[in-house]
Amino acid sequence: MMKSVKSLAFVLLLITLAIAVGISGCVDSSNNITNNTTNNTTNNTTNNTTNTTPGSGSVTVSRPGEFNGTVTQVIYAENRQFVTQNASISVGDTLHVWNRETNVPYNHLYHSEEGAFEDIRVNAKYEIYFTFNEPGVYHIDLYNPDTGTFYMSSGDVLTVTVT
Repeated sequence: MMKSVKSLAFVLLLITLAIAVGISGCVDSSNNITNNTTNNTTNNTTNNTTNTTPGSGSVTVSRPGEFNGTVTQVIYAENRQFVTQNASISVGDTLHVWNRETNVPYNHLYHSEEGAFEDIRVNAKYEIYFTFNEPGVYHIDLYNPDTGTFYMSSGDVLTVTVT
């Protein structure tokens, strides 16, 4: 009787192992499908962003006395950060960026990661206009002009998507 119980236990153990191996194979398969889908999505997004990186001079920068067009959107920068960190506009649209710092020493330096425009310093309580002439994704960094570094806040970068 003892030998048959051991045999039965051994057979049950083998069946359990076979089921576990079969299930783990299914899970692995589905993980591979998920990983491949994720990788393809990531690669496509990266490739699209890379293909639409704007070039030098793709943004026209104007001071208040020089600009006479229509503003599409106003972006405020205060407390050493952009209040809005994302904007979506069309080619030819203009962003009005206003340095609303109340303390005069808090000047801003706007920098294009893509080299779409030359760095420009904007004093506290002043404004600047960015007209986007090419489609793409633009990143405008907000620097402390005295140190040349980020102000170390979460709103240091304004991402503008132009279609």
